[in-house]
Amino acid sequence: MKNVNFFIVALFAFFSSVFSQNSEKWFIRIGAHDINYYPITSPFKGFFLKKNNSFNPIISSLELEHNIKKHIGLYLDASLGMVDNTRWKIGNNFFMKLSNGVNLYILPHHKFDPYLRLGAGYHKFNNYLNRELRISDTKYFKTNRKNFFLLDGGLGLNLWLVSNFGINFQSTYNHVFAKQSRDFLNFWKHNVGLIFRFGNLKINHDHDTISDTETEKSYSSVPSRKTEKNFLVEEEKENKICCNHQEDSDNDGVLDKEDLCPNQFGLKQFKGCPDTDSDNIPDHEDKCPNQFGKKENEGCPDIVFRPILFKLGKFSLSPRSLSTINEIAEIMIKSLPNSKFYINGYTDAHGKSYYNKILSIKRAHSVFEALVYKGVDASRIEVRGLGVGKKKGRCVEITIRKS
Repeated sequence: MKNVNFFIVALFAFFSSVFSQNSEKWFIRIGAHDINYYPITSPFKGFFLKKNNSFNPIISSLELEHNIKKHIGLYLDASLGMVDNTRWKIGNNFFMKLSNGVNLYILPHHKFDPYLRLGAGYHKFNNYLNRELRISDTKYFKTNRKNFFLLDGGLGLNLWLVSNFGINFQSTYNHVFAKQSRDFLNFWKHNVGLIFRFGNLKINHDHDTISDTETEKSYSSVPSRKTEKNFLVEEEKENKICCNHQEDSDNDGVLDKEDLCPNQFGLKQFKGCPDTDSDNIPDHEDKCPNQFGKKENEGCPDIVFRPILFKLGKFSLSPRSLSTINEIAEIMIKSLPNSKFYINGYTDAHGKSYYNKILSIKRAHSVFEALVYKGVDASRIEVRGLGVGKKKGRCVEITIRKS
């Protein structure tokens, strides 16, 4: 990754030296990008979930642009990095995108400088080979390629701090072309970074725009300013807060300034917050504040999930099983958001041991994929295929991990 950062910084320095003597029509953007592999059902589902976004180091994207007209710019963009692809369950794999296209500026030469973006290019992701993406109970998608053609489009914004330097934000949707893929390889790419514009430009403060004139004006008068000493004295006076009284609004012996629950009578060991069910877990941390519970269950009593049953020799989920999984997912997300779980797959005693072992793993993975699809973080789950379950039979059981 350090080599990637060094490469992009070197390119930035090279372009700076080449174009600094040309005109104000050249731009360079440099920064970080975030790759978002959304769930396959919808490009906007889980858009802001952290698990769907893979953030790269500070320097992972470089873009060069040339304005051919006031409202039109042609760009060349390069992005490199190691990313996670939650859709394919791939972690820390090499990602590359090279593209070129056109930016259409809505308010050119303004400090607030939005634009539309459309382009095409090349995409590489190494670890698609020899993998399958499950797209339904009975269908899988597989590709034997790692190099693809793509189209992208989106929005961007340059926020100019001074005439030649500013902050850049942009977001593009990338459609990757592969045989029978539909949108299974598509992704969002979000960028944030710095932008530098070459040339000798001036800012017109009266109209809040960037002027193309190269006339240099020297200001003969400078507005009067406070001395540094006077400024600090006045700032100290403005920020000074006098507190003559120390209050305890709920009369629980914990002063309001130290009380996490200043309007509720509480206990000192919980910094002024109550513990209604006396389970030694304060109400504001207790998911079940009116029921005596356990710390490992976040204040709730022991939770026993119903087993998910399967037909003989099968690992696909029935409508009844999916209904059970919906209930379990809701409990995992809302009632136990910080707990971790085991998904244990079992078979009956029929068949050979190695076949039962494989079948139990497939059953556990079916439940795992359904829970992840419902929004449960995959990192909270450990899948185990335990083979013959003696009295348990053809089922999957979910238990809470104690550590």
